[in-house]
Amino acid sequence: QVPPGCCVSAHGRRSSDSSDSILSHDSVMSLARSISTLAFVVSAVVHLGLVQSAGGLLDSCNAFGFVGVSAEECHAITTSVQRTGGQAEKDMLALAFAAMRGECCQFLGMGVGSVYALLFLRKGTDEVAVVHLMHATWACTVQVVNSQNAGLLPFLPAAVDEYDPVSGAKLKPFLLLVGCQAVLYVAAFLLSRGNGRVAKSKDA
Repeated sequence: QVPPGCCVSAHGRRSSDSSDSILSHDSVMSLARSISTLAFVVSAVVHLGLVQSAGGLLDSCNAFGFVGVSAEECHAITTSVQRTGGQAEKDMLALAFAAMRGECCQFLGMGVGSVYALLFLRKGTDEVAVVHLMHATWACTVQVVNSQNAGLLPFLPAAVDEYDPVSGAKLKPFLLLVGCQAVLYVAAFLLSRGNGRVAKSKDA
């Protein structure tokens, strides 16, 4: 014969385990939402505020202030190349400036996407995971490239004619800025993916 209270105790344990599981899941979801929201805020501030404030979208020469080259110095270099350089030098300069403005356009798109996600999508869920994935891919790739160009990857040295040691050293501050973003964006992606069905069922 089953002693009185045995089933009640078992039922109580099952209820407690279920409550702990729900509590644990809610904690994970709360963390995912917080990290996801923070990632979008950082993206918007960096890509729409910090980058666009330089004015490189309108004039590439405005963007080189990040490495200590003023817009006036940049225009003087450009004028010199246009007057005395060969066609190869002019073409190379045109491509470098086009790439700089194109990068500003890319950042504009990333920042606008972050603002949209902040306002209209469920943070910390599958709805935003792909946005975090794009941001994480960008940040991780840039981190490797900047580390290479700064001379910090001896097993993967940059082309010797692309960066001298002084120029490479000026890239090091970008490693901290982009590296922090890379960690944040990867964490936001990993925490957000797979949460779509659960969030929808809760909203229903």
